Amino acid sequence: MNFPLSQSYSCVIIDDSQMSIKTLEHFVSKIEKLQLKGSFTDAIDAMAAFWKYGKIDFLFLDVQMEISGVDIAKMLRNSVKFVVFVSADDNKAIDAFDKGNCFLFKPLDFVKFEDTVNQLILTECKNNEIFL
Repeated sequence: MNFPLSQSYSCVIIDDSQMSIKTLEHFVSKIEKLQLKGSFTDAIDAMAAFWKYGKIDFLFLDVQMEISGVDIAKMLRNSVKFVVFVSADDNKAIDAFDKGNCFLFKPLDFVKFEDTVNQLILTECKNNEIFL
């Protein structure tokens, strides 16, 4: 599926698993319109980096870390357009998904990753057309 418009979308990855970060970085690199701003295993370092990043389009965020991904998402809600939670724990997924966010399960799958990104962008474009 192609991205609408010729827009580029910034993203950040926060996950305490280096293996998950490498997988997500690979997935991001396969989608031309995604521009990775940074990857972090430490949530505090990531939150500090948002001072220089400004608004980010996509945040790929592990749920179960030393600091809860759900709590991080709440703290960064004004700095991120789309939060995509990543976890291997179904129970955490239900909590995050109920709040209107997207969810990817580990082990990560590129097709599901790409579909999630595309769906979020398409939904935003449709919503913007309503206001034009």
